[in-house]
Amino acid sequence: MRTDMRFDSEGRLSAIGISWTFDEFYSAFAVEGAEKTTDGYDEELLAGLTDVNLANLAEWNYFTEVVSGGEPVATGKAENGKSTWDNETGRLTLSFVVPLDNPQIPSSTTPVKIRVYDPSYYISIDYLKEEPVLMTGNVPAGCKVETETPNVENVWTTLPESAFTSSSSQLGAYFAPVATVACASAT
Repeated sequence: MRTDMRFDSEGRLSAIGISWTFDEFYSAFAVEGAEKTTDGYDEELLAGLTDVNLANLAEWNYFTEVVSGGEPVATGKAENGKSTWDNETGRLTLSFVVPLDNPQIPSSTTPVKIRVYDPSYYISIDYLKEEPVLMTGNVPAGCKVETETPNVENVWTTLPESAFTSSSSQLGAYFAPVATVACASAT
């Protein structure tokens, strides 16, 4: 996964761009039975995959959690969805943008934290090793983004029993990398 923290013309964090490159197994499953050309798969097929995936993810807020100052930030319906096929790797990528209902001004005292994860932990979502998080648009001076990935061994040994027994468990949240955006000066 790669995320793109998108800043608007006023220097506010207004949307999160998300790009998932699926593993070989899901990629093969998604296009099973479809006709492939030397260029890959038909745009209509890929558009259909985008529609189905985003419709299914909507119920789960696109696996996206945004928090500012410890409070949840509401997000809107995903936009600009697109699926692409990479013939070289044999992998499908889904890209989309999750807008924030209220753009945020990240600061050192009120950073914005983003986690993208499957609540059930059925799907593992990992950041790319190189340039996992970008910042684009009118990024205020002094902004930086840091990612922190929990140590899986420590998570497993410290999970509360409710992570396994509660019907509202968010098991995936315990393992989710966190991207934190903070700006030294606000615009």
